[in-house]
Amino acid sequence: MSSNVAFLFPGQGRIPEALPSNSNQFSPLLALANDAGLALETWIGSGDTDRLSQTDAAQPILLFDSLCRAQCLRDVGWSPMCVAGHSLGEYAALVSAGVLTQADAMRAVIERGHLMSHVQGGAMAAILKLDLETVTALCDGTETVVANHNALTQVIVSGPIASVKLVIQRAEDAGGRCIPLNVSGPFHSPLMQPAQDALSPLLQQLDFAEPRIPVISGVNGKAEDKATVLKDLLLRQITASVRWVDVANELERLDVDTAIEVGTGDVLTRLGLRSNSPIRFLTFEEAIHERE
Repeated sequence: MSSNVAFLFPGQGRIPEALPSNSNQFSPLLALANDAGLALETWIGSGDTDRLSQTDAAQPILLFDSLCRAQCLRDVGWSPMCVAGHSLGEYAALVSAGVLTQADAMRAVIERGHLMSHVQGGAMAAILKLDLETVTALCDGTETVVANHNALTQVIVSGPIASVKLVIQRAEDAGGRCIPLNVSGPFHSPLMQPAQDALSPLLQQLDFAEPRIPVISGVNGKAEDKATVLKDLLLRQITASVRWVDVANELERLDVDTAIEVGTGDVLTRLGLRSNSPIRFLTFEEAIHERE
């Protein structure tokens, strides 16, 4: 039986098709969303994926989904010795580590999604087959920045539309493969500064407790065990690059042997399986099945 388990919480991505089976245990969180004008339960029940995919709804429904699934995993015997989250997923990670309450995390994510949905005029693209150093150099002299370092040769860039198009052309000329992303804004770039500044007062008011287990931050790629540090990192998270390769390296340093993706889909699992990591990466469904 695995002893050194990590829970990995995905960011904004695949929307769940249904509420988890234990969602009734977390109904107060749906009520918070409903009070904010987000009828998440109704939209999932009617299959309104278009509305749920919009940033202001996607972020709280994904947080809700991850929190429900984390409890499901605990109920069948999985217990993490550390946690990490990719972008939005850091809020679920902080709840899982006991740093934020579920309600505070939901309030913050509702506001985060609302603010980020109002930042327009940018674009993002995935650049494959080129390493971080190469892509960073291609961004020189432009307003484009590295938004996510997801894998050794998977780098996401973000910035103004024209600037991102220029970097895409440069990357293709350098032998890279580029995929424009269907996103609502230039996430994890300086263009998100207004949203970050507007969210800051709410985050400052929240009570950050000392973590029960280490939280590996995507902002610095390190395991942190101090509430004040985690709060500072979260305050900078919207504009900061997601250093997922560093997070994966930190998992190895902590001797994690099993990492479970606590959410809908398998994005983080596939990133892990494509690496040379000795860690066993499991989807939520695989982890549940293993304990049945």
